[in-house]
Amino acid sequence: MLNLVRMMILSLVIFSGTSLFAQPADIQEINAQFKKIDTNRDNVISLDEIQIYQAQTFADLDKDKSNTIDSGEMEADQTDIHKLADKNQDGKVSQEESVSQFNEYFKQMDKNQDGKVSEAEYTDYWKLIYKF
Repeated sequence: MLNLVRMMILSLVIFSGTSLFAQPADIQEINAQFKKIDTNRDNVISLDEIQIYQAQTFADLDKDKSNTIDSGEMEADQTDIHKLADKNQDGKVSQEESVSQFNEYFKQMDKNQDGKVSEAEYTDYWKLIYKF
């Protein structure tokens, strides 16, 4: 399953024109994203923090407030993160699908399975995805 998710993300990166070779600016962006999710500034991301981030991200993308992200709204998502969440391939992402995808990301990032994602785990995860 992990390899399938990696392949899907890698495919999205390749076809979205995103560089596979991260530059220092990419690492800075990853670190900034970590800090955005780590709302209590304890230098780890908890499951609660990732769920809050997911809810905010979902709400931001759901422009028409239909409680689904349709294909047009997904196209506006520059990160492509929600395209992977459309498990039933109906062209829309439900809140349930979005939560499920973010929970999967959290499990993949939390290498030591302590229920928290450190900045190193977060950065290592994205380094693996982007191969830098």
